[in-house]
Amino acid sequence: MKCIVIEDELPAQQLLQKYIDQTNTIQCLGIFESITELSLQVLEEVDFILLDIQLPGTNGIEFLKNLEIKPKIIVTTAYRDYAIDAFEEAAVDYLLKPFSYERFLKAIMRVQHSLIDKKSNDSSKELFVYADKTFFKIVKDEILYLKSEVDYVYIFYADKKLLVQDSMNNWEKKLQENNFIRVHRSYLINYSKIDKIQGNQLYIQNTSIPIGKTYKKALLQLVKDL
Repeated sequence: MKCIVIEDELPAQQLLQKYIDQTNTIQCLGIFESITELSLQVLEEVDFILLDIQLPGTNGIEFLKNLEIKPKIIVTTAYRDYAIDAFEEAAVDYLLKPFSYERFLKAIMRVQHSLIDKKSNDSSKELFVYADKTFFKIVKDEILYLKSEVDYVYIFYADKKLLVQDSMNNWEKKLQENNFIRVHRSYLINYSKIDKIQGNQLYIQNTSIPIGKTYKKALLQLVKDL
């Protein structure tokens, strides 16, 4: 598994590097003292991040909230106060400094199990959605469509409308093995729910959804092939 460390204190950096070196299942791609040093390419390569909370110029929780690419996160901090916030942002584990190698290894095993579960469940029929401080289990095939607004995504599902803090790109990846297609910069739809297509609009349960110029050809080809 590939990871990075975001930690500004040298003793903590050295301890984490020591623990990583002791663990043959981990490859560290770098240690960063601040979030501003990170590149998109690095984030795309890693499986998980060892993340401190108190960082120069920012807070690790705020970083998590605004992170579009979502590697697994192990929080490493001397503060207990952020645990609930961290788990609300889907952190896999929360390590309070100082922590032992045994505790570190337990967190790594949780990441490993989480990655295995993700691979086996990516194409499954159900998923959990965190919205309004609640986890909702929904059936992917019952999602009608998704609409993005700034840093949020509305999920129109059966008789519900759920608002989640996430990116449309992430949802497109989650649903790529299912009956979903991007039809507009702001819309991802379940094409099995389309009632009709008329001009540059499609309709799902009497809701009009715009079709973007760059997406129209792929949509029409898909419909023809059904």
